[in-house]
Amino acid sequence: MITSPKKALIALAVIALVAPIGIATPAQAETFAFASAPLTNLNPAGDTINGGFTKFPTKAGMYIQQCTAPVGAARPVTCSDTLQLWVTAAGGPGTTSPTGAIAMKVAGSITGKGVAVDCTTTQCGLFFRLDHTAPTDTSEDKFLPITFRAGAAAPVLAADEIIVTLNGTALVRNVPSNLAYRADAKIVATAKSGLPVTFTSLTPECSYADGILTALKGAGQCALGYSTAGNATTAAATGNFPFILTPGAQQIGALPKSLKVGVSKSLPKSSNFGEMIMYKTSSKSCSIKANVLKASKPGACALDFHAAEKSGMWQMSHGSVKIVIK
Repeated sequence: MITSPKKALIALAVIALVAPIGIATPAQAETFAFASAPLTNLNPAGDTINGGFTKFPTKAGMYIQQCTAPVGAARPVTCSDTLQLWVTAAGGPGTTSPTGAIAMKVAGSITGKGVAVDCTTTQCGLFFRLDHTAPTDTSEDKFLPITFRAGAAAPVLAADEIIVTLNGTALVRNVPSNLAYRADAKIVATAKSGLPVTFTSLTPECSYADGILTALKGAGQCALGYSTAGNATTAAATGNFPFILTPGAQQIGALPKSLKVGVSKSLPKSSNFGEMIMYKTSSKSCSIKANVLKASKPGACALDFHAAEKSGMWQMSHGSVKIVIK
């Protein structure tokens, strides 16, 4: 049986919301407010729910997905691979602003991770959750039931299976991976359908070109979005892979292992990130001036090196090497 709840009873202000009795939603004190219409009598062949946020979380962005109804406080088991929005004040390609109009596409059938669901017979709705910057925070989880009128649902197309690897390691959608500043990061993707997979950097902290993902900062987060166009037998696929950015590994280059007496050797002036390298030695077998090492007499030359860190970009590099003076 379907009943109409009083919109004043929930923080989420909804116009014409109709919710089935017995659908449990997470008992969280969500802080966002969202007004939308319509949520009932939707066209099963495809429809659009128009709305907007009047309040939006400050701690992170939000995902809106068409999903099956959750059980208790758990998150939904099945959510559409394609019917979803990423709403964030940070902006970027593939995102939606929380201050503007929200147009959420829905359908009478969804496919998620290979599972097809008929939302004309199974309770589905819009599921709100914080985005990948707060993946385990359920404080904003909220489910809004939707219903569809009688009619022919859009055909359920087979879900595509997208496998994406970073330097040979499989990535998991919506699960953050670490990515160091300017580290080598080769992205390889395959789709079971054989369709091409298109990638886009969703945030300015990273760039993507010709199969290479590059972290432009050593702190914060970035995200890589992917999509396939779909075809007559396979549903289009979209998603994103979030990354936690870490400081880059600073390197000073090769230093000599040995040097002949009387010979001078120019050492690297700067690191791989352009940071000036400082050298010093207290050995009597050698001397250092700026980046030029001179072998004075036979023995062991203990050479210290140091390249400073840059906050939010790369780590400090320092150490000591022993050079044999012959």
